[in-house]
Amino acid sequence: TMALGISANTAIFSVAYAAILRPLPFDRQEQLFVAWKSDATANNPFVELSVPDFNDWQKQCELVESMAAMPTTVYGYGYVLTGQGEPVQLESARVSADFFATLGARPLVGRGFAKEDDRPGAAPVALLSYAVWRERFNSDPGIVGRVIELGQKGYTVIGVMPVEFEFPKGVSVWTPLTATMGQRTIENRGAVFLQAIGRLKPGVTIKQAETELNAVVERLAAEHPETDARGQRVVITPLAEYVFGDARPALWLLLAATGLLLLIACVNIANLLLARSLSRRRELAVRSALGASRARLVRQFITESLVLTVFGAAMGVLLAYWLVDLLVWVAPADFPRMSEVRINGMVLLFTCAVTLLTTLAVGLVPALASSRVNLSESLNEGGSRVSGERVGGRLRSALVVIEVALSLLLLVGAGLIVRSFQNLSRVDLGFDPRNVLTFQLSLQGDRYSDRAARREFFRQLIDRLEEQPGVVAAGAVLIRPLEGAIGWDVPFAVEGQSVAEAQRNAVPNYESISPHYFLAMGIPLKSGREFTEDDNEKAPFVTIISESMARAFFPPDVDPIGKRIRSDFTDPNAPWRTIVGVAGDARYRELKDIRWDVYVPYKQSTTPIRYIALRTSSDPSAFANTARQTIASLDQSQALTGVITMEQLVNRNLSRPRFNSLLLIWLSALGGLLAAVGIYGVMSYVVTQRTQEIGIRMALGAQTKHVLNLVIRQGMALVLIGMAIGLTAALALTRLMSSLLYGVSSTDPATFVFIGLLLTGVALLACYLPARRAAKVDPMVALRYE
Repeated sequence: TMALGISANTAIFSVAYAAILRPLPFDRQEQLFVAWKSDATANNPFVELSVPDFNDWQKQCELVESMAAMPTTVYGYGYVLTGQGEPVQLESARVSADFFATLGARPLVGRGFAKEDDRPGAAPVALLSYAVWRERFNSDPGIVGRVIELGQKGYTVIGVMPVEFEFPKGVSVWTPLTATMGQRTIENRGAVFLQAIGRLKPGVTIKQAETELNAVVERLAAEHPETDARGQRVVITPLAEYVFGDARPALWLLLAATGLLLLIACVNIANLLLARSLSRRRELAVRSALGASRARLVRQFITESLVLTVFGAAMGVLLAYWLVDLLVWVAPADFPRMSEVRINGMVLLFTCAVTLLTTLAVGLVPALASSRVNLSESLNEGGSRVSGERVGGRLRSALVVIEVALSLLLLVGAGLIVRSFQNLSRVDLGFDPRNVLTFQLSLQGDRYSDRAARREFFRQLIDRLEEQPGVVAAGAVLIRPLEGAIGWDVPFAVEGQSVAEAQRNAVPNYESISPHYFLAMGIPLKSGREFTEDDNEKAPFVTIISESMARAFFPPDVDPIGKRIRSDFTDPNAPWRTIVGVAGDARYRELKDIRWDVYVPYKQSTTPIRYIALRTSSDPSAFANTARQTIASLDQSQALTGVITMEQLVNRNLSRPRFNSLLLIWLSALGGLLAAVGIYGVMSYVVTQRTQEIGIRMALGAQTKHVLNLVIRQGMALVLIGMAIGLTAALALTRLMSSLLYGVSSTDPATFVFIGLLLTGVALLACYLPARRAAKVDPMVALRYE
C-alpha cells in the first residue's frame, strides 16, 4: 500500500517538476513577463502591437529594465532551408535586438543580436536552435560566420542557442525583427503582429508595470486617434504562466489527486497499525511497568512506522521509475518538457519528504491511541480486550469515515474529468476528418514576392493534385482547423450598423480559401454557393459566413444571401463583401470553442493561403509522397511541413484531456480499491473482536440474516457518514476544476449519484465478506474463543 501511494506521488511530481516547477533557462525568471493589449469595446481579448507601438512602449516605460518584441505566434514566419540535403521548412521567430538580452539567455556558441543587426537593410543574420545545428549541420563547430540559404536568401549564422532553449516553442531559427521589413510596415501603426516581452526592475510588481503601460497606451491613443485604440488596456502575464499556462491546471489537479491517494493509503495503514497496536496492549503495559515513559512508547511506534515507510518508499521509487517511463509514453506530444521527465535529485528529495510525512501520519495515530496505558486494566486479559476495543473502536471508525470521504472526493473528480472528455470526444467538429490529409506550404524566394505569382502556384498545385488517382478533392486555406489556438481575427460590420455597434460584434475567425476547400474538408454548405476561380480581384468582392454568424445577425425569415459585410469598418474605403453562401460551423481554434467564421476567396484576399487539404478515396497518409512529388514538379526548392491527417490532428487535440482522464481513472481506481480494502480490514477486525458475542447471539437463536444485518449495518453506517462528508467536500472543491471541464457542471448530479452508488456497492461488498464469515461462526467454537 505504501509503495503504491509513494510511487504515484513520485511519478506525478517528476512530471510536474519537469513541466512547470523547474525554472526556465532564463536569469531571474520571476522578473520576466509577456504583454499585449485587449479591447473590451471591440470584444477582442487579444490585440497585437505594431512596431511603432512597441518602440513607444520601450522608450516610455521606466519601471521595465528591458523590453523586446516577438511575434504573437510562430505561424507564418517559417523559412525553407536549402543546400543541406532535402529542403526542409524551419519555424522562425523574428525578434527585436534585445530579445535574448531581456531573457538573460546566452548562445552556446557565437553571439546574440546587436542593435546593428536589427535595422532596415542590415545584412541578414540568424541564430540556430541546437537541434537544427546537430541534425542539419552535424554540430559543426565552425558554423559561426557560415552563410546558409533560408528562403532562397543568404543568412550569416552568428550563433547557436543551448539545447534547453526553446522559446518561443517550436522555433528553430531566430532572425532580427526589422532587418528585412519595408519602411511602410515599420512605420504603420495598423500593422499589428507583435507582443512584448519584458524584465521588471528589482522591486517592481506586475501591477505597477501594468498601470504604467496603461498610461502609455492612453497617451498613444490620444496622440494617434486614427488607430481607434481608446478602449484598449494592457494585459501582462508572468513568463512562466505564459509558457505553461494551459498545462498548469491539469498538473495541479493530478498532484492533488495523488496527494489524496497517499492520504487514503496513510489512513488505511494507520487503521491496520491501530488494530495491531491494540492487540499489543499487554506488551505495552509490561514495558510501561518496567519504566518506559509514554514518549518512549510513542518513539517506538514512530520507529516501527519509519521502517515500514522506508521499505515502502524504496519499493515506491523502483515502481516510480517504471511509471515515469509509462507516463512519458502515454503523454501528449505537445506536453511541455515531457522529454526531460526523470527521477532526479529534486524528485528524490520530494520522495524523502513524503516518506517522513507519511511516517508521522501512519505512526502517530496508533502511537497516541495505544501509548496511554492503564497498568491494572491492561495487565488483566479481559480488561485489556474490553479496554482496547473501547479505546480503538471510535478511532478506527473515524479513520474509515475519513477514508471513504477522501475516496469519494477522488472518484467524483475523476468522474467529472471523464465525463468532460467523453463530451469533448463526441463534439460535432463541423467537418469530416476521415480520409483527409493536410500539410503546410509557405512559398519562399523572390519568385513569389508577387501576390499573383503565389496565387498562380497554388492554383496549379491544386489542379495537379486533383488530377492524381485517388484524390477526391483538394483545397487550400489560410490556417487549417485545430492547428492550435492561432488564427486571423478580423473585426467586421454588417451593412446598416454604426461604428459603435460594429465595435460590439464578436471578432470572427478569418479564413482565405480556394475553391473546393469545403468539399475537401467536408464542411457542409447550408445555403448559397461556393467560391470559384472567377471570384478574383477583378470580380465583385464576396464572402461566405458561418451558420451561427448568420443566425446572430439575420432573423430566420431573412435570407443572408445578398447582404453585405465589411471588415475594416473604420476605413470608409474598405470594400463591402456580398454574402454568397452560408457554411456550417467548424471548430478552427480548439475543440471547446465555436467561433464565427468569415471565408473569402484566396484571389480576393491580402493574406496568403498556406495549408492544403486532400480528400482521398483511401488511406490519406499514403498520399504524402504524391503531394511532395507534385510540389517538386512545380518547384523543387519548396518544402512541405506539418504533414498529418485530420483524424490525427483531432486526436492530437484530444490527447491532453485523454491523458488527464487516464491518470485520474487510474488514481481513483487505486483510491477506491484502498478504501474497499480498508473497510474490509476494519470489519474483519470487528468480526474477530466480536466472535464470542456473535456465538452467544447464535446460541440464543439468532439467525444467519440477523448476524449479516448486524455486521453490515455497522460497516455501512460508517460508509454513509463518510459519503455524506465526501459529497459535501466535493460540492465545494470541484468548483476549482471548472476550467478543465467541458459540457458538464462541476456539481453534475448524474456524476455525483453514479459515483455515490458505485462506492456504496464497493463498500457493501467489503462489509458483506466479513459479515458472511461471521454468519458461519460455530456457536460452540465461538463460546471458547479468546
